[in-house]
Amino acid sequence: MPPGRPGPGRARHRPARAARAAQRPAHPGDRRRGRRRNRRRLGHPGVTRAYTGACVAAASAVADAAALVAAGRHPRVLVAAGHLVEPGVFAAFDAGRALARDGELRPFSTGRSGTLLGDAAAAVLVEAEPEAERRGAPVLARLAGWGRAGDAHHVCRPEPEGDGVARAVGAALERAGIAPEEVGYVNANGTGSTLSDHAEAKALHRVFGAHTARLPVSSSKAVHGHALEASALLELVVTIGALTDGLLPVNAGWLGPDPDIGLDLVLDGPRAARPRYALTLNSAFGGANTALLVAAR
Repeated sequence: MPPGRPGPGRARHRPARAARAAQRPAHPGDRRRGRRRNRRRLGHPGVTRAYTGACVAAASAVADAAALVAAGRHPRVLVAAGHLVEPGVFAAFDAGRALARDGELRPFSTGRSGTLLGDAAAAVLVEAEPEAERRGAPVLARLAGWGRAGDAHHVCRPEPEGDGVARAVGAALERAGIAPEEVGYVNANGTGSTLSDHAEAKALHRVFGAHTARLPVSSSKAVHGHALEASALLELVVTIGALTDGLLPVNAGWLGPDPDIGLDLVLDGPRAARPRYALTLNSAFGGANTALLVAAR
């Protein structure tokens, strides 16, 4: 066979070499150069964190961003989150019987039977107010407080009395220096789970007492679904929009009252209101709970 033309032996080995090359992980230097290119293109500093705390991941990122900005360590922090429902995720929730049997997410309603998954992508810029004013950026809301608490009750079941949720809300209120009666809306975690919704309702009664009867509550998950790691950021954006537009999101999927819930739910459509403060709550498997307190501009 003429020199240079691949013989049968060589032809058999070349694909294997190509496969090994394709499987070789990128060199750390390649990743660093890629990050530098992105930093130059986007104009952000080289401080990057990734959060993997399940359904409180994005809220944890927002709380840390707020702490960094408040301490003066960074003038601004960009927080972004995304989730795409993939077959494996859907199969895991289906196998665990966590999905609604009737295909409807019904937070706090009688007849609720589980959650629905949803896709989401959201981003917020947490920035020191003087910095935003200096560059003429519109300030949509103020992050007045945040709280985190773990109850470590069970790998997937909520603590029945809502202890972790109550402590997270209490920490957010204490950080903001406001009384529970000053909160005018709660975007609840409200996944449509029988146990989780019941525990969350108990937590709200524990924190807000008699004010609970006058405190509007809804779970925007009823409209957009549960976006898991991205849920908290999506729901923060929804809550800021509610304060900006003066319309509280509807608690969709309602069939009737659950006597063990006892909340002032936003039913039949968005409710016109101009609360000064609003809470958005999230909980995750393993007993992690977060509360973000937003103040209207």
